[in-house]
Amino acid sequence: MDVHMTSEQIGDLRLDRARPDRPTGAAPVLYVHGMWGGSWYFENYLRFTAARGREAWAINLRGHHGSRPVADLARVTLEEYVHDVADVLDAIGPAVVVGHSMGGLLAQAVAARPDVGAAVFVASVPPAGLSLLRWALLRRAPRYLGAALGPRAFRVREADARALALNAVPPALQAGLAARFVHDSGRVARQLALGALPSLPRPRCPVLVVGAARDRLTPAALQRRIAARYGADYIEAAQCGHMLPIEPGWLPPIRGMLAWLDARTARTHEPAPSSVVAGALAG
Repeated sequence: MDVHMTSEQIGDLRLDRARPDRPTGAAPVLYVHGMWGGSWYFENYLRFTAARGREAWAINLRGHHGSRPVADLARVTLEEYVHDVADVLDAIGPAVVVGHSMGGLLAQAVAARPDVGAAVFVASVPPAGLSLLRWALLRRAPRYLGAALGPRAFRVREADARALALNAVPPALQAGLAARFVHDSGRVARQLALGALPSLPRPRCPVLVVGAARDRLTPAALQRRIAARYGADYIEAAQCGHMLPIEPGWLPPIRGMLAWLDARTARTHEPAPSSVVAGALAG
């Protein structure tokens, strides 16, 4: 199926959009990036989603890649990022929300909206009460303490990006990908470290949590706890690390997500058959 990729504006927010040549009529999917990221790293997911007949969008949150310019990125809050996602849903909804890393927490924050038909949290930051801080992260945290407390805008260092986020990417590609990460908010970093958004409403839609066996930043064990918190379905990508959308093994996880989505939105009263998801992950 042919796919049409465009850059779009919703107000002052910039998004990437993929439209199928023959749409199925299923709800569109909105992809939400994590810290230091942008819509760019969802290109594989956008194209694959549209090739399966669903329109797909990927947001650039405020202060990222020219989207919704801010006077002081350092002081932007998670609540403001949630507002950005809500503004897009107001324009394109009803929709499915898929959030990666910090974007997973933003997806949790909007999953109770009546126009969210399903939500997927991929290698997600946990809700309050489940700690994000693990030893791999704690040992590097002092380097960023000044940015979080300042607060000031900052980028992840290349060595830390390679060790925590890009470990499942071929070494020859790691430096180029690390260079694409942009500055993000020190205030948001502090909120994430302290367990932000403590009063998240419980999702009103089907929820899938996706873990990755090689993830060093938001490990699979943490993802299983998030799934248990929400009573969600869970799948795990055996060959992936934290940056699933841009890794060599990107295809099986998105195939599994869309198989789950097709099954769960067609029959929202029962879990997706395990054979459907397992078959998609093995493909």
